[in-house]
Amino acid sequence: MPNRLITSLIYVSTARPGLVEEDLLAIQASAQRNNARCGITGLILFNGFNFMQCIEGDRASANECLHRIELDDRHSGMTVVSHGEISSPQFPQWRMFGPLLPVQSEWTQAGLDQLLAGDAVTDATRTLFQSFGSLGAKTPGR
Repeated sequence: MPNRLITSLIYVSTARPGLVEEDLLAIQASAQRNNARCGITGLILFNGFNFMQCIEGDRASANECLHRIELDDRHSGMTVVSHGEISSPQFPQWRMFGPLLPVQSEWTQAGLDQLLAGDAVTDATRTLFQSFGSLGAKTPGR
């Protein structure tokens, strides 16, 4: 039986002004809950202004997830920057992981680099997230 290809989508969006820590934690909890139900894995980053998220799963689930996210009023201007098919998940251990709070002292560029060093992570995904992760961060709600 041939392996099924996995849809991988990466988007960037602009956070609604005034998001606070509680909003970010709610986003992460909701993503983890919904993604576990739909078989989606991925990574999400927030730099204080923008979100970047990788969504991976079967085509229908990934597209449904992207549509649900697009309707969320906590961000706008969603732009898909990468869309393709991959043979295995890049982030199989994460239903949706990511340092949404840029002020968390334990999360550093080195931590992101380590996460992106996995063999399954494509060069394109690695480059996009490293570039995004190197942008300046600000404290949520300020």
